[in-house]
Amino acid sequence: MGEEELEIASKMVSPIYASAFFNVSLDGIKYVLIFDYIDPAGYYKRILGDKNLLKRELELVTNNMQSFLDEEEILINGEKAGAEILLTDIGLRGEPSRAYILFIIEIRSRLRRGINIYENKYEREEFEYDYTAYWIFPRGVKIYEAILGGSVDIIGNIVVMKGSKGDISPGYERIKFEIK
Repeated sequence: MGEEELEIASKMVSPIYASAFFNVSLDGIKYVLIFDYIDPAGYYKRILGDKNLLKRELELVTNNMQSFLDEEEILINGEKAGAEILLTDIGLRGEPSRAYILFIIEIRSRLRRGINIYENKYEREEFEYDYTAYWIFPRGVKIYEAILGGSVDIIGNIVVMKGSKGDISPGYERIKFEIK
């Protein structure tokens, strides 16, 4: 696949699903964010077969995602906290037409025993895909509120948020919880 064909193939990739898994502890918040794509022309299969192209693509998607994270205003207990990508990975899910991009992200902040408030302000946008997020808190945590957009369920120490393609992100998230 030449450069021109590669460029055409990249334009055929379309997002179909996103999932996030947030792990909350006294050390802060770390999460895994995964975007699934339909890739009919095998763009990512070609990328994965060439170390130079893979390195370039990993740098590109990491820089793009980090710039989105840098635009967010994340507050933990009223103090500004930043999000940093620790790892980016690209792979296929069983066949060349099903690709994913995975990010492992850390929100640099320490939580405390007692009441904590996570807030995130960001630009509102329409989702191009269905999505699910799981916030996993330590056992014994009391979750007082979870404003995340989509439908939200609090199941013990886990918050589950689900949304659909076409939903508008709220532009603001807030979770109030107590760590014993």
